[in-house]
Amino acid sequence: MTNLLQTASTECKRLYNYLFTYDPKRLSTYSQPKQRILVLLTKALLHKQPVLLTYPNGHSEIGYVTKRISAGRFLFLTHQQQLLRLLDLEDIFRLDL
Repeated sequence: MTNLLQTASTECKRLYNYLFTYDPKRLSTYSQPKQRILVLLTKALLHKQPVLLTYPNGHSEIGYVTKRISAGRFLFLTHQQQLLRLLDLEDIFRLDL
């Protein structure tokens, strides 16, 4: 009985680590389509949701979209609320809500 519990516990831990831990090997190497990024930016602006932005150079930021400036530009406030940044749709590699 103890062996069965230990095996089940080990398998549950392995499954949890596979699904929820950070693994750089499973990172996306494909960018999102610009239409999808635009829809997600608009949704984040409407619902005031935090977003994770990834740029083509690998740099990432977390923050909030505060205002739409034009068709492809948004105003972005970082999570620490210390820096306002002008986002251009062409400069974003990936966006996650």
